[in-house]
Amino acid sequence: MSARAPDLRRHLPRFGWRSLRVWERDVIAWRKIYRTSLLLNFGEPLMNLLALGFGLGAYVTKLDNVSFAAYIAPGLLCSTCMMGVTFDAAFGGFERLHDNGVYDAMVTGPIDIGDLVGGEILWQMTRSVMYGSTFLLVILALGLVRSWLALLVLPLMLLSGVVFAGMALVIACVARMQDHLFYYFTLAITPMFMFSGIFFPISALPPIARDVIWITPLYHFVNIARSLALGRMATPGLAGDLLWVVVAAAVVLPWPVMAMRKQLMD
Repeated sequence: MSARAPDLRRHLPRFGWRSLRVWERDVIAWRKIYRTSLLLNFGEPLMNLLALGFGLGAYVTKLDNVSFAAYIAPGLLCSTCMMGVTFDAAFGGFERLHDNGVYDAMVTGPIDIGDLVGGEILWQMTRSVMYGSTFLLVILALGLVRSWLALLVLPLMLLSGVVFAGMALVIACVARMQDHLFYYFTLAITPMFMFSGIFFPISALPPIARDVIWITPLYHFVNIARSLALGRMATPGLAGDLLWVVVAAAVVLPWPVMAMRKQLMD
């Protein structure tokens, strides 16, 4: 067992002071474009909430005994975290890996692959909480949150950052050109946004579709966030949803390290 332990650690991100330096670099870079970043990552879900939650919601009967706006608000919060993290980790990661040589420069110094990936994941966790908590304040102000249990969504945002950042970094590593990243958004991210229970219960879909959706991470994040926002801790399956996202985060973590090592060291 002792001989295998170093190999396991080699494939995991590291979250120490070196990874904090990577996080610091990302913060400094983000400060130069923060206005555009906030507009893109926060403006779209807010427009979805206004147009669908209140516009279309005026013609939709209540779902799950709440207004349509209150029903979709927690799901849009989760999608805000997903979109912001995925876009930056995929496109930003691709640029730093293939275009401007930032990652190559980092690993020539004291920072290794584990530190690099750990720092990138820490930054995406920060972004997830930053955008998600801002959206949470908005839906609180609009009266779409029924319980202070919604504050427990904050650690959920951290897990969301881990899962979606890890997946996006792997895609950034395996994509051969930037245009290939759009396949990931078209074939994975957009379907999750549309069919993970944000806008309607998945019970309305055929059984095979429900089985596929159950595997996707956003579905479980949405279930947990909606239960907390509506003050329903006793929702059936909530413990299973929480266990799923924790296991998903643990399973995802080694893959960006292995993918990044293959790109930078081969």
